Amino acid sequence: MKRLRRTCLALALALGLSLTTAGVSTAVPDAVAGCPREGTRFKSPGYGDEVFLVGPKSFLYSIPDAEVYFDLWGSWDGIETHNRDACKKSAPPLRGGHLAKWDGSPNVYIWDATFPEPGYRHIGNWDIFNGKYHFDPEAIRPVHWAVIEGRLLLQHPWT
Repeated sequence: MKRLRRTCLALALALGLSLTTAGVSTAVPDAVAGCPREGTRFKSPGYGDEVFLVGPKSFLYSIPDAEVYFDLWGSWDGIETHNRDACKKSAPPLRGGHLAKWDGSPNVYIWDATFPEPGYRHIGNWDIFNGKYHFDPEAIRPVHWAVIEGRLLLQHPWT
């Protein structure tokens, strides 16, 4: 069988036919296909109920528990299934992750304790907040401006 498959492959390549014509699969396994796009929430076979988020610069964050999950999103809707091992850039779990803003400001921030210095990262605009990450506006906490200003990671916006 292997010999027949190799013969078909060689013949197909010599004649300029597609690999599919030769009976060779051209499907790319998930692990080779790469990490899902930024903003994707997903579960992965072999990782139980753990939810992952592909964050800025394709860093993979795990969501440590349901409390953090619901501090960012309003429902379990929108969770996909992907191969977690396809994501090569991992960050620590998004512990304590929540959305925050202070009264009178349109800016929204996400708490990210994964950097060497934990802090608030500015979410650039509504398209990033809602269109890319699908965060829940109802989950935004009011926080005193001095708390955010004192822990603001200016060089690391959430994009």
